[in-house]
Amino acid sequence: MYINIVKININYKKNVMQLTKTEFLEYLRCSKNFWLMKNEPELYITKRFSEFEQSKMREGYQVEKLARQLFTDGIYINGEPEEQFEKTKKFIAEKKAAIFQATFITERFLIVRVDTLVYNNITNCWDIYEVKSSTRVKTDRQTNHIKDVTYQRIVLEEAGVTVGEEYLLLMNSDYKKDGEIDVNKLFKTINITEEVNKALDITRSEIDEAVTLMNTNAIDKEYCSCLYLSRPNHCSSFRYFNQSIPDYSVHDIPRIRPDKIKNMLDAGIVYVNDITEKIPLTAMQKIQVELENTQEPKINNENIEKQLKDLVYPILFLDYETYSSAIPIEDGYSPHQHMPFQVSIHQLDENHKLTHYEILADKVEQATFSIVEFLKNTIPSVGTIVSWHASFENSINNNISIMYPELKEYFLNLNSRTIDLEKIFLKDFLHPGFRGKSSIKVVLPTLIPDFSYKDLDVQGGTEAMEGWRKMIFDDVSSKERENIKKGLLDYCAMDTLAMVELFKLLHKIIKVGK
Repeated sequence: MYINIVKININYKKNVMQLTKTEFLEYLRCSKNFWLMKNEPELYITKRFSEFEQSKMREGYQVEKLARQLFTDGIYINGEPEEQFEKTKKFIAEKKAAIFQATFITERFLIVRVDTLVYNNITNCWDIYEVKSSTRVKTDRQTNHIKDVTYQRIVLEEAGVTVGEEYLLLMNSDYKKDGEIDVNKLFKTINITEEVNKALDITRSEIDEAVTLMNTNAIDKEYCSCLYLSRPNHCSSFRYFNQSIPDYSVHDIPRIRPDKIKNMLDAGIVYVNDITEKIPLTAMQKIQVELENTQEPKINNENIEKQLKDLVYPILFLDYETYSSAIPIEDGYSPHQHMPFQVSIHQLDENHKLTHYEILADKVEQATFSIVEFLKNTIPSVGTIVSWHASFENSINNNISIMYPELKEYFLNLNSRTIDLEKIFLKDFLHPGFRGKSSIKVVLPTLIPDFSYKDLDVQGGTEAMEGWRKMIFDDVSSKERENIKKGLLDYCAMDTLAMVELFKLLHKIIKVGK
């Protein structure tokens, strides 16, 4: 049953190049970035993880720990890698029912830890269970669950282990928390054996290529394959390999396809304003090129006036801050469902009087109920509600209406009165400074430089989410808790005040245009 693993010198780390699953997945994303990481780590640009991202990683460990409850008589292998390695050999030989964090290494030093390895007495094989905190199977460039598990299958087989089937343990989006977490309902099991079997041959070849590359002494560093991908898909070392590419280039055109990027770069087109009419682009992409060339905004006064003329006072600028987690924290919520914990409302009366209302939940229990009561007591029965990317606020209202069916008509009414201010800056007010983006964090300082988020302690929605988590769950001092609270209130208030200022600016532009 277990062959190669017993032949490996346990001191392999000291003198041999090894390949982990994480490194292999990085190879698939960008082979040269992978080589730099393995061979010249002092030059490799490590991705900096925000506090929010680090928190999500810790959450992943919590999810994995919960998933172990699905298996009876499971054995968790802890300790240093060498110790885990030796224990794995022992438990494999004993055919233990379930092994958590089983550690394997092959003769060519492929290494992997398996979340859960289960011995099947019927097939006499070992089944792989990989735990993921997502609700669906992912196969995109950044996250590929099939490749992840296929790598594990190959390593185990090279180590002499007969693998039966492969499964993903995902979060069940249909599950809603009701009291204590029901682990059997929180997870759903997806059999991906067929998909893994189909991926085996190509993945073996990719592993071979990765092993060969990491043992290569030198590579051409002039560019990496990310050169032909849009900006969000660039590797962490993109600047190192592609030094001739400016901060704002053809890679920043929204929804630009790799083939178009390649065609432009091959034609010597790097800057957005170098793009000619011969390059096929969508209507919105062409507008971005035009804006960069003219450096003049495109404003459709008539359309803006149509969208604003029917607004009913008082106008209520509304913004939610929400918390989401793989493991729901409040009853009635599903994995990754957004739970509102904060609301800011700036109310603008017809006489231009501006009043601010806000709420920040200071505990999980009844957080949603407190938000509901605040909304009912603050928002009048008449008046237009304005949000930025309003589909998000509307989705929160829809979710609350399901939790509180007696208030369904109330929240449907809120949605019917809501307009999306962002849409104006997507179609009718375009500025070269936006560079194809419509985030309020970009639009506000571009149009009204005196207003900015730069001096706030909280800079974005994920920071707000992490701040609230720390305030609620971490053992922080009362002073730090108050600082976090102030930062959250300032940030959410800025979101709605920003909309007020942009709304006023639009009215000035309409009057000037007449």
